[in-house]
Amino acid sequence: MVTFITVIHVIACLFLMLVVLLQAGKGGGVGLTFGGGGAQQVFGGRGAGSFLEKLTAGTAIVFMLTSSSLAYVASQTESKRLQQRSEQLAKEKAEKKKREEDENRKNAEAAKKALEEKAKQPAAAPATTPVPAAPAPPAATPSTTPQK
Repeated sequence: MVTFITVIHVIACLFLMLVVLLQAGKGGGVGLTFGGGGAQQVFGGRGAGSFLEKLTAGTAIVFMLTSSSLAYVASQTESKRLQQRSEQLAKEKAEKKKREEDENRKNAEAAKKALEEKAKQPAAAPATTPVPAAPAPPAATPSTTPQK
């Protein structure tokens, strides 16, 4: 369906460019080059102006409708893709949180077991280390200066 709308859109785009270029503007435009002057004989007494204007308006409407349709389809496709990605990220986050909780629980159990084993062991007497004595004050030295 999207391919069909895209093909119609491209055809409408090319046809719209052609129709706009064929219309005679203020200066005559390209329409005169391709036989715009003879268009009055083909399209009737009023010329190609009203027919080309109607054709341009119809093609412009088709172009706008196909543009809107393609934009809507693209936004829906992108929305679905983003929603799936969001769900995937939420699932990964939940799994990561569960792994961390399991790891924290295991670590807590291991720490509790280690504390229980340490409490079961007899308390050893604390080792006393001799305290070093304070250094002796420096000895007084006799003065060598003569007294008066």
